[in-house]
Amino acid sequence: MTKRLATIFKFGIVGVANTAVDAAVFAILALVGMPILIAQGVSYSCGVANSYWLNGRWTFRDATRGGNDRAKLIRFLITNLIVLALSALILMTLHDVLGWSLVMSKILATLMGMVLNYMASRYWVFRIAT
Repeated sequence: MTKRLATIFKFGIVGVANTAVDAAVFAILALVGMPILIAQGVSYSCGVANSYWLNGRWTFRDATRGGNDRAKLIRFLITNLIVLALSALILMTLHDVLGWSLVMSKILATLMGMVLNYMASRYWVFRIAT
């Protein structure tokens, strides 16, 4: 149980770093006038690259020793493509359809994506043996 809590804590720290990368890139791209779906895709991809590197080397390092790294990368990319699609849908729905502020829409889309991403990373991508 302690190991699981440590993993969740590490994932949270990495998530904050990923969110900071995502938000910073998104803000810059939105400021220069890039359409929000393109900005979302680019910024999310930057966060994903950071996530794979940090989670694979720190959060889930016990699970990443040995095994098929290519298969893990493919599972990671599939997970993040799904989360990207869902977060973009949430972002567009909240901002364009419901008229929420871009900042609030981005925050909610990010939070919902984080939950799904943890579950997939923990139980499918990096598969930690208990």
